[in-house]
Amino acid sequence: MRTWIGNVLLADGTGRPPESGAVLVEDGLIAEVGQPPAGGDCEVVDCGGRGMLTPGFIDAHGHSDLSAAASPACFGKISQGFITEISGNCGLSPFPLTECNREHLNDLYRQYGIALDWTDWNGYRRFLKSRGVQMKLEPLCGHNTLRAAVAGYAQQRLSSGQLEEMVRLLEEMMGQGARGLSSGLLYTPGCFSDREELIALLKVVARHGGVYATHLRSEGAQLLEALQETFDVARAAGVQQVQISHFKTAGSPNWSKLEPALELMEQARRDGIQVGCDRYPYVESLTQLSVAAPEPWGSWDDTTLSRWLADRRHETEFLAALEAGKRDWSQVRLASTGVTAYRQFTGMSFTEIAAIRGHEPERAVLELLREDAVGTMAAFRGMSEANLTRILALPECCCGSDESARPLDNSIGLSHPRGFGAAPEFFRRLTTEGMPVGEVVRKLTGLPATKFNLRDRGFLRRGLAADLVWVEPEMFRSRADFHHPHQPATGVLGVWIDGQRIYGGSHPERGL
Repeated sequence: MRTWIGNVLLADGTGRPPESGAVLVEDGLIAEVGQPPAGGDCEVVDCGGRGMLTPGFIDAHGHSDLSAAASPACFGKISQGFITEISGNCGLSPFPLTECNREHLNDLYRQYGIALDWTDWNGYRRFLKSRGVQMKLEPLCGHNTLRAAVAGYAQQRLSSGQLEEMVRLLEEMMGQGARGLSSGLLYTPGCFSDREELIALLKVVARHGGVYATHLRSEGAQLLEALQETFDVARAAGVQQVQISHFKTAGSPNWSKLEPALELMEQARRDGIQVGCDRYPYVESLTQLSVAAPEPWGSWDDTTLSRWLADRRHETEFLAALEAGKRDWSQVRLASTGVTAYRQFTGMSFTEIAAIRGHEPERAVLELLREDAVGTMAAFRGMSEANLTRILALPECCCGSDESARPLDNSIGLSHPRGFGAAPEFFRRLTTEGMPVGEVVRKLTGLPATKFNLRDRGFLRRGLAADLVWVEPEMFRSRADFHHPHQPATGVLGVWIDGQRIYGGSHPERGL
């Protein structure tokens, strides 16, 4: 099967300005770039001088590990141009699985109705193929999953034997094709890890030439210390590629830390570490509501927390601790939950919810955590618009949605607006700031492909996968917001995966 796509601007992923041209696709690969002939047995797509053709966008930080299997069309991602996703982020991957972590992860992913019955990356890959997942997932091995595979979620310090087993498992996962190691040092059980543990694992990553992608131990008050820890363990292990996940300065008291943080990153580069980052183009984060739980509950896993709160004798103690934290609940928004009584309030702040329900915000938080700590997600506003603009413009900053691929409906939960709008909002913000279109495309394609060693995609180049996006730059915009997050982007005229057109044209949802 040959397809000629021409009469269009080509943005090739290198950062060069778009130039008029055409692409010939054959057997799922790019056969020619320029002005190849359209004769013979060839489907012709004449773009009529409209828009530009780019490599398929790469989501440098996603969480579609199980949602993609539950909704194989991956509509929210593909409809905005994301064809590949780096998954397994923030220390959470769906492998390796043992009897120490399988029950917990089945509970964590229960909304997708999928039994996690594989053990390793190879088994997970076969499972994805059996489900006909459209998007290309390239997982990292998650440190939290890996640690729990040998020690569960409660143990704080590992024995030497457990650490050796972690190293063995990571070696196996990297050998099977995991792109590197991700950590989520804010979460249980990754928060229990020490320098020795991280260095031992990162030596495996270094041997395989992989990437260390880290959700830092702190993105706010201890941001600089967390960055220093990251670069110290990377240097000690000999890791060359470090990716700072959803790089931010969280909380207004920490906004001034951007410059010293950038200096730490530059120093690491001078020391030979290739430091990159990813960022979603929004100032509201999204994570489990349980991160708002005060200590000691903040160190518990979500299942344990829900079970503890189910004993009503604990209500007074927990509410008092929440109130003592004096959090501004007007800056925390309910994003999604499995609690029926609260679903009508998605998109609202906890202050607004409390006013409607006639009680304090803390009471709503307690009820949600008691009934569905695993599935309740909240958006936290606490980032600087100016810092966001600066971070997005960094030459080494990729676009990462930090979201799961979801369908148009809410059958597997609601997403942050970035689940449907990260790529167009990233594009809009940067072009509005004056960044050349070719450079913006590089940050969506060639940059993450190079960072994560995806040698078969990311550029319009002969022999690479025919993963293509036809987009109209002036119309490429997000329509998603917190009240209506599942709104497809405008301006996406066509999406091809391995040469097959699956979105756009006269059949906007063909294959979806």
